Amino acid sequence: MNFLISMALIAQLFVLINPLSSFPVLMAAYKNKMNVKKIAYSATLIAFVIAVIIALIGPSLFNFFGITVDSFRIAGGIVLLFLGLETINSKKDKETVGKVDSLISILATPLLTGPATISFITLKAFEIGQMTILTNIVAAFILVGAVFIVFAYSIKKINPKIIDITSRVLGLFLAAMAIEMIIHGWLNISA
Repeated sequence: MNFLISMALIAQLFVLINPLSSFPVLMAAYKNKMNVKKIAYSATLIAFVIAVIIALIGPSLFNFFGITVDSFRIAGGIVLLFLGLETINSKKDKETVGKVDSLISILATPLLTGPATISFITLKAFEIGQMTILTNIVAAFILVGAVFIVFAYSIKKINPKIIDITSRVLGLFLAAMAIEMIIHGWLNISA
């Protein structure tokens, strides 16, 4: 796979996973004197394992459920569009936190590897192959892990407004990726 294409795919995965959208949850955990480092490490690891499993079994689910790739592309695009719009317009207060284990689960899925990420990985595994997407998932999660490590170690110094603005900009790119998926699927079905 071409280096630039691979870098673009890693960037798409990173934007889709969007660790910045999880920052309010980590901030709330910090305010509740929870172990933010443990939460960040564990959530990243669990989300990574989910992404790898989806890359390995996702493409075989098309035959199992009897759906076409293009139908799934449209459905995944719609889910991704909703996520992008939610990220852009997010007014949710994520201050409520419970136990560390439940918080890790919430961060891992649906925040990091939710339906939109699962749809994207499944499609890419089908289109470009499982080994190629797995390599890109590893690279994307290294970046996600790096962001979470920075969050965990410098949480006192991070300005939540900058994180919020950056996350909303990434949401705009998510919405654009969603439109591309929907159009591509629709054109293939209608052809």
